[in-house]
Formats: sequence, structure tokens, C-alpha cells
Amino acid sequence: MGDGRVTAIGSARRARGAWTALIVLAGLVSTLVPGIARADSGVNPEWSAASNVVAPNDFRSAPYLGNGRIGTMLPPSGGGYHDYGDTARTSFPLQQPRYTGTYLAGFYAQAAPSLQYTQVVAALPAWSGFTVGVAGHRYQPDVDPAVVRDYRQTLDYRTATATTQLTWTPDVGHRVRLRYDTFVSRSRPDLAVQRLTLIPGFSGALDVTDLIDTAAARRASPVAVFADPARKESVAGVRADGSADTAFVVSAVDAPQRTATAALPGASGIRYTTAVTEGGSYIFTKYVGISSTDYGPDPRAAATAAAESGRAQKYDVAYRAHTAAWDRLWQKGIDIPGRDDYTRWIHAALYSVLSSVRAGERWAVQPAGLSSDDYGGMTFWDADTWIFPTLLALYPDLARTIVDFRSAALPHARANARGYGLPGALYPWNDGPAQRCASPVGCGLTEEHLHNEIALAQWQYYIATGDRQWLRTSGAPVITAIADYLTARVGPKMPDGKYHYVPAAGADEYVPVSVDNALTNGGVMNTMRIAAQAAMSAGLPVDPRWADIAADMAMPPDIAPGVPAEYLGYSGAPIKQADTVLLSYPFSYTAPAYSPVETLHYYFGRTDPDGPNMSNAVGAILSAEYDPCRAQHYLDQSVQPYVRAPFNFQSEARGDRSGANALGQSAWIFVTGAAGFLQGLLYAPTGLRWTAPHPRLNPMLPNGFRQGVTIRGLSLPTGTVTIHITPATTTLTLTSGTPTTFDTPTGPKTVTATHPLRIPTRPAAC
Repeated sequence: MGDGRVTAIGSARRARGAWTALIVLAGLVSTLVPGIARADSGVNPEWSAASNVVAPNDFRSAPYLGNGRIGTMLPPSGGGYHDYGDTARTSFPLQQPRYTGTYLAGFYAQAAPSLQYTQVVAALPAWSGFTVGVAGHRYQPDVDPAVVRDYRQTLDYRTATATTQLTWTPDVGHRVRLRYDTFVSRSRPDLAVQRLTLIPGFSGALDVTDLIDTAAARRASPVAVFADPARKESVAGVRADGSADTAFVVSAVDAPQRTATAALPGASGIRYTTAVTEGGSYIFTKYVGISSTDYGPDPRAAATAAAESGRAQKYDVAYRAHTAAWDRLWQKGIDIPGRDDYTRWIHAALYSVLSSVRAGERWAVQPAGLSSDDYGGMTFWDADTWIFPTLLALYPDLARTIVDFRSAALPHARANARGYGLPGALYPWNDGPAQRCASPVGCGLTEEHLHNEIALAQWQYYIATGDRQWLRTSGAPVITAIADYLTARVGPKMPDGKYHYVPAAGADEYVPVSVDNALTNGGVMNTMRIAAQAAMSAGLPVDPRWADIAADMAMPPDIAPGVPAEYLGYSGAPIKQADTVLLSYPFSYTAPAYSPVETLHYYFGRTDPDGPNMSNAVGAILSAEYDPCRAQHYLDQSVQPYVRAPFNFQSEARGDRSGANALGQSAWIFVTGAAGFLQGLLYAPTGLRWTAPHPRLNPMLPNGFRQGVTIRGLSLPTGTVTIHITPATTTLTLTSGTPTTFDTPTGPKTVTATHPLRIPTRPAAC
């Protein structure tokens, strides 16, 4: 019988009985029938979050599901498409009403004419959500909370499953217990699954509608909308605006026996009608295939094959494969015993990051991952600077998608540079997969520190993995092409004997254009040094000008002892987010009079607390190195003000806007911030730096983590280690691979399979 009707427990009464008796019966069913578990059974509060309030118009009450190729938001009802209206809007640049969207990595529309970007992400038709119909009433995303009782929606991070349970009472004569179990398969990138279980409190007719809702599509137009009741399949195809790219969503349903089917007129949906008996249990399952021309020439056939193979496989098998894939990811992580708050925040943050990236994909991670079209789904420095280091430490195969994205875009970046009469590679500050320059405003004048961060990420990937073949074919060509561009960009030496960057802009978005931005110029020095190393390692030519620029790049004068001004002429104004402090981390900038700790104190005292939430993670990493007493403060500030109930995801800002000049509301779900928080936990307590010939450790224990910190599965070129930091001692245990050497404060030390490495833990003395 597969996913069809499950035999009712006990004899079903034909007359309406007391509802209390039905509740008892439903409880019995929940203990005996697979898939009808009690709302609180097996739910670990460290690994899940739940809402007990139906809030149809609260966009933060929508759980996020994703597998790194497909991302979707579910409304509190359990599934379907819901538009939140004008009051809740997305961030720059779209600033459109929020909605529960579904996104497919790589599926982008041509943008409206813009000076800054050429592509924005397109949204697919909504695939989730069975609509239930009883006596003229319909249970759907805009359900009136007054007719819903016993509601609970749970997001299980460990299994990446959303479960919605409730009792729907549309009128005095009809009550139905509903349960939606939804997941986007981690084991199969083109499959999503939803199972609906119903226990009616009446006998009579009931219908369930499976609709692929094209109203949810954004920046895409329908090319196919139909249903085949005989095959129990619904099909919707869309074409991204201004593009020849198409995507298809195909739903194949497994319904109870003796269920009648009828196609919805002019829509990609089917209504399933069945006669139900009070107290019986009825299961409908949809297997949804999603594909686009990015993944093959016939996305409809690919989506259909995924849906049909999922249906043939059945729910339990598909679910086990999905959870097994997630379980492999969760073998790595960060443990902070005694801090239940951090445990929940870590799991939610890592879940949101992992849901947005997939090994082998050709796409980088966007600021909101695959959860929304905040920031147009474009790629910014977020990927290389804030998300990449977190993935690199634990999941280098996932981190590779970010550096490979830049490598794949290298031909376009070279074409961009040629368009401005320059050599090398010019990457746009913000754009979709094409990485095309829209205008000189978007490429030549906007936050060109990005190039240094792209180059650094490429080099760090090589250092952290030791993959010399990758360096030769991918990393070194990107790094050296960026160095060629920057060499031309800074031009010849000026009469003062220095190279200058004019105009430039740093990460501080309160200053769109400046001269000799400290972060940009310091980053150029680093790029020139690693370009020479990368070229030599890869057998590429080394431009002698790179060493000269590294030695003689100008820096703005100090604004305080040991503190370089943010740019030439800076006088101490507030800044939006971490900028000059990034010289110390991740760029490891040094100069005779430069003081990392004074630079940290000076600029964090001027950083807008209402700016985007990545800055405090760097504050934690730098404080752990130079001012350990403050590390816990910055770690707390990197997460606590930004986490939102009920699912513990992070907002971009404390309030509705990320800074005084922000366009649109703050991003949600902000994967950049989640990854920044995790980066702080990975690199601050350990003191980890990706240096050659050995990674560096300089551990300390933040004073709020009295029972220690454990990093499980730190990835290295030779294997993986577990790092356990206690107040007195840090212990490294080799968990796979061959012996690994670290640079420590007392010199190089090696961990082997038989000899753990123990080094002193620095105190966070206050």
C-alpha cells in the first residue's frame, strides 16, 4: 500500500463521537503508526527549534530548507506560497514584498538596467504545500489562526526536516488533525519531498490539492503549466526574464487507494478526493523534481525523472538517504558544553550555511544563501571573506565551490578588465553568475578591496588543502590575473616614491569613494606577495613589479599612534562595518609602527552598532590574539543581538535597517552573519591561521566558556584533527590521515595517531 491509507487503529465509528475520545485515539495512533509521532517525541532542543503560535504574516516564522542547490521557505501553515505584503520587504537592490520563495542555484534573470549589476536571482513556482478541503473550507497558507489548535511547527537542524502539526477545525462539524513533514533531499540535489498525514474527526468527503503555484515565480515567466491526473503529476516550467534559461518543477504524488483525481483548470495542479472515516489515517506524499538548463539540456525530463524515481523509491528510503547525508556533515562541528544558548545558535547557524552550499556546484554562496532574494541573490565579498573561512576549516570540499566560482568567472573578469583598457581580471563588486561589469561605477570605483579578498581566499584554499594541481589550474591563474589588474590600477610610482590607489573604496559603506584606503592598499601589498608565491608554485611568470608594489604601496598617515587612518583625509567619523581592522585579520598586515591592538580599539569604538552583523566576529578573532579579555564580549555581540525566534536564524542587523544609509530592510536569513559568527568561534579560541609551511595555532579560552571548546573535524592537508581547549591545556587529536605539524608559540609541534599534541592555553585574563 506504500504511502496510501494506513489501517485505522481500532474500529472506526461511523457516527461522530466525542472529540476527547478522538484525541485519545489520535494519541494511540501517534505511538503505533510511523510518521504520526507526538509533537514533542524525539525532539532534542539542542538540535531543533519550534513555534507554537500560528503567525501567517510573520516572515521570520518561516523555516528554511535547502540542500545547496534548492532552497525554499515554508510558511507557518506547513507549505505553499505566501506573500507578506508591503510591510515586510527585501533588502537592496530589489526591495520587494517578502514571500515564501523557492530558488535554484544558478537560475538568474537579466536585471533591469543598472549601473552596478547585470543579473538577479529568479524565483521558481512554489512546490510545497498540500491544500486540504472540507465542506467548502480550505486549509492553506493564509489560514485564520482562530480555526487552528494544538499547533506546533518544528525545524530539526540535524535532519533538515520541517514538521508542522495542528488540528484544523473549519466548522463545528469538521475537525482534521494534520501533519506535514517536508525536506529538501541532501542525498539527491534535484529532489524535494513533502508528506501530509491526515486524521479526520468525521466521516465523509475530503480533498487534497497538490498545486505547483506559478504565482510564486519572480523575474520568470511560465512556459508550461499542466497536470496529468492519470500519472498523478503536475508540471510547471518557467523562463528567467531576459534569458533563454528555463527551469521545471514536477510533482509526482502517491495518494491513498480509491482516491479520485481531477486536474485544476489552467493550472499545474491536481485535486485528490477521497472518502474518509473518522479516526482513520490517510497519507499523501509528493515527490518534487526541480531542474534547469544549468544542469542539462532537458530540464523537464530531468525534473520528471527525479520526481518519479523519488516516488518509486518511497518516502522512508528517500528520507533515510537524506538524513544519512546530513549526519555525515554533522560529524564535524563546534561544541561548547555548559552553554545551551551557544549550542542552539551554533546548530542554527551551521545549518543555515550548510543548507546554502553543496560540493561540486558551480555557484558561490550569496548573503542570504538560497533562502530569499535579499541582495538580489548576487555574489559579494560575503562569500570569500565571511563564509569561505568557516567552510574551509571544516568542509574544504564545500569551500571549494566559492574559489571555483571565481575561477570559472575568470574569462568574464578578464573581459571586464579589457573593457576598461586594463590587463588582468576585474571582478564586479556585486553580480550574478556571469560576473559581468555593468558600468565603471559598478566595477572600477566600488569596493575594489574585493580583489584582494578573492586572491587571499584562493591562496588560503591552497595552503589549507595542499592541492598543487588545483593551484596550477585554478587558483594561481586567478591570483596572478588579479595582481596584473592591480598593478595597472595603482599605476606608476608618484614623485613621493610610492604607489597610490586613486580612487578607492573600502568596506566602510559610509564612504563610497576615497583615496588610499588603508584596507585596499594593505590588501594590495598582500596580493602582490602571494601572487609571486602562487606563480612560482604553479610555474607561472612572476612580474618583478609585484615585489616593488608590495614594498612601496602607500598607506594613509596614522590618525592615532599605531593606527592608520581609514583613508587619506579621514578624521575619525563613524564607520559602517569592519574595514581597517581587517588589515590585521585576515591580511596579517605588519609595519614598523603599526599596532593591531590600538587599531582594533580605535575602530571598534567608531563602528556603528546598527551596521551589518559580521564585524563583531572579526572583533572576537583580533581580541583573542591581542586583547583576550574582550574576546567573549565580541563573540556574544556577533550572535546575541541578531538571532530571532522561533528558529534561531540571524538577521543582518539589530533593527530593520543595516546602517544609516541602508537601502531596503535588513537581510533575512543572513547567512553571511551566521558564517561570521562561526568564523569567530573557529578562529578566535584556536588562534588558527592558514600559514605556510604549517598552519598556526595560538589557543586561548574565552572567559564565558568555562567548560571548554571543542572543534570536531578541523580539516588539514594531511587529514583531520579534533581540538579540545580547556582553561589550562589545548589538546589536538588526530582523527584521520597522517601526522600534522603546527606552528605554535613554542615552535613547530606534531600530532600523530598515537601521540596527541598538548600545548598551553592562554588565559583570557581580565
